[in-house]
Amino acid sequence: MKLKLPKIIETYVEASNASDLESTLSCFSPKATVLDEGETLSGHDAISTWFRKTRAKYQFKAKPIAFEDKGEEVILKAQVSGNFPGSPVNLDYKFKIKSGLIEDLRII
Repeated sequence: MKLKLPKIIETYVEASNASDLESTLSCFSPKATVLDEGETLSGHDAISTWFRKTRAKYQFKAKPIAFEDKGEEVILKAQVSGNFPGSPVNLDYKFKIKSGLIEDLRII
């Protein structure tokens, strides 16, 4: 059964899995922040650099397995597989959405 995700999150997952930088960036507000591997990135330039570096290093794919809408925060649990020790792993993607765009993403 496919999860019924909010459109912006569905678009983000599909674009990220396809290594489509432009479509992935279009999901984020211009001043968005991303927290991943202990590093916080702000704005499209920093997010673009993070995306390219992370894709090249891990060649990962995320498969949504659970979803929870907590009002201010949307949590997507995904099975992430790729070129890293312990693959696959389950990670939480914690999104804050504002005006239909990702304002904040924390991957833990």
